[in-house]
Amino acid sequence: MRSFFTNLLILMFVLSGYSQEITVSFIGQLNNSEYCTMDSVVITNITRNWTESIVYPDTILVVGGIVGNNLNIVSTMGLEQNVPNPFDCETQVELTVLNREDVRMQLLDVAGHVCAEYTGSLNEGVHVFDISAADPQVYLLNAIIGNNTYSIRMVNVGSGCCARIKYSGIGKDIVRKFETTNEFELGDDMLYVGYVTIDGDVVPSDTVEQFLAESQCVTLRFTRSFQPNVETIDARPTINMTVTLRGRIIDTGGSPIVACGFYYGISEDSLSHNVVLTEASTVFSDTLIGLSQGITYYYVAYATNSAGTGYGEVRTFIIGPVGEPGEPFTDTRDGNIYPTVIIGSQIWMAENLRYAGDIPLGSETSYVLPYIYYPHCNSSNVEAYGYLYNWSAAMNGASSSASNPSGVQGICPEGWHLPSNAEWTQLSNFLGGTTNAGAMLAGNEYLWTRGELTNSSYFGTTGFDALPAGFYGADYDDFGRRADFWSSTVNIDTNAYGRSIEYYSSVLNNNIGREYLGRSIRCVKD
Repeated sequence: MRSFFTNLLILMFVLSGYSQEITVSFIGQLNNSEYCTMDSVVITNITRNWTESIVYPDTILVVGGIVGNNLNIVSTMGLEQNVPNPFDCETQVELTVLNREDVRMQLLDVAGHVCAEYTGSLNEGVHVFDISAADPQVYLLNAIIGNNTYSIRMVNVGSGCCARIKYSGIGKDIVRKFETTNEFELGDDMLYVGYVTIDGDVVPSDTVEQFLAESQCVTLRFTRSFQPNVETIDARPTINMTVTLRGRIIDTGGSPIVACGFYYGISEDSLSHNVVLTEASTVFSDTLIGLSQGITYYYVAYATNSAGTGYGEVRTFIIGPVGEPGEPFTDTRDGNIYPTVIIGSQIWMAENLRYAGDIPLGSETSYVLPYIYYPHCNSSNVEAYGYLYNWSAAMNGASSSASNPSGVQGICPEGWHLPSNAEWTQLSNFLGGTTNAGAMLAGNEYLWTRGELTNSSYFGTTGFDALPAGFYGADYDDFGRRADFWSSTVNIDTNAYGRSIEYYSSVLNNNIGREYLGRSIRCVKD
């Protein structure tokens, strides 16, 4: 099979009785966007019921008249399309000059930089230039003849050549012509089908039908199966020392996916464990269990079709300290049921507190009077996000405590207490520090504004499920973007410690808030 990227087939119609010349060029392109050399193109004039074929290496079909042997007899000044196109580093182009003229030619890259240039004086005739380009990209070739400028676009798919424009001489007939006497008129209904040899099989292109009224370039597209293009997505450790591996099929390769999955192991050279998924979708995943804490694992996503198997990049993950579900708890004061999570030696509520009791709903702030607030000023948010409490409501008359445990029941139900600053620190220390603790404690990705937090591979790995309820100050702020929690520990008068998680960072922030703020509450089991 001849190499791809080597040929442009051109069909030229010369109209009897007219000086106008219609040129149709054909470019073959595979379904993965690569260009290919066509063996032939079959042209059918539906209007006049005739069929003609261009067979490599013939690249021009002349219709409507006989072309003479003297190719230097010309009537139209300008540039012909280069041949071959696309080209592998080197190609040729014809420049037609009607009278002796000063000529300047420039080869420009996609950024508009001049890569090569030619200047000279040329006599009447068809002149041939050898063009070479250094990088694979689309180039613009300009020819300035007197006061006129002519341009063509060229596609280079090769590399390693120097950029150059070299004069090659007078009319070397760089594109061969096949002569026919079939009739043609402007506006005829034309049908084109290309053929290319792929892995020993002759494959037809999609059929293109159109009326021909002006010069044009027709892209004939061929379907060929390729190995799938696959992306390995960051893994997400979850609770119970498990991890979810994820992959994405970017391109099926032109044929159905028959299998996909993952290879993983404890080194990049020993990805021996295979997870096979028979049902493929654009994004696929699988959860592994029984992995060891503190070990770096390597993994890669793959997908298979009839052409073979494609692989993504090899990535890594580490199973860190995460939580496990505890027993659900029912608050007998109002019947609310809360899931719980065990993280280290602590047991936390896995939802924000929703208890209101006789605490009034606030319409203003206060350092002294206890108030609760609806998240984002909407009562329907309480079921998912809980209430927001100022520090007076959170403490329920208790004094500040920095102890671990705090010993402050506050607004929490019996058997539970409001965590101290030290207890929050114990939690973040168990999670390896504050750097990724925010992402580990956050949950319900779809409720958060997209950012570094939701993009983190640590997101939602503890089961704590912190939600972006925002906070209340003089107004309701950062709903969907921030989670704010109280502690039982005063920093200075009118200010108390707390923790916050924000959408643009994976960090668990240790911050100080004015006691009039409305913030969420998580209780810890005594």
